[in-house]
Amino acid sequence: MVSLILDVLLVAHLTATICYCYILNRRIKTLQDGKSELAGLLARFDESTIKASETIVAMQTASKKIGDNIQGRIDKANYVLEDLAYSIDKGTKVTSQLEAGFAIARAKSRTEHQLSDPLPLDAFAEEPPPPHDKHKAAYKRSPASIEAIVDKVVSRKPHQEPTQVGGRSRAEQELIELIRGTQKG
Repeated sequence: MVSLILDVLLVAHLTATICYCYILNRRIKTLQDGKSELAGLLARFDESTIKASETIVAMQTASKKIGDNIQGRIDKANYVLEDLAYSIDKGTKVTSQLEAGFAIARAKSRTEHQLSDPLPLDAFAEEPPPPHDKHKAAYKRSPASIEAIVDKVVSRKPHQEPTQVGGRSRAEQELIELIRGTQKG
């Protein structure tokens, strides 16, 4: 009887071992099927990683080119800014010299005008000054001759219609008033 009990126990253990091996075999097959899927996923992940690396390198190269381009434009803008500052300085100096020259010329003109005992502007409105007295002629022009001078300065033909309302542009009117004021004063 002991041998029968041992045989029954041995059959039970063998049956349990066979069932366990069957379950283990199914799990190993599932794992092997998952392993092939995992290998495919790992291969795609590797490809994605390589593409990402290449994209990062391309972005770094593009950003370096863009950075160099921007730096070149900044350098060019700084050069233009320095050139403009230099031009403004020179223009300011030239303007100051011109203003000083004009002030001196106006002062000389006023003194010569006062010394020459000028006639009023209306006295020569229609007649030019006598040809023998050139010094007085320069200071006693009529308003008509002043306008003719302005026409020559702005290169307008005498019969050409002005583009501004009122016959003359504002700058031309200011110039004529300035010349008339200089002659009177």
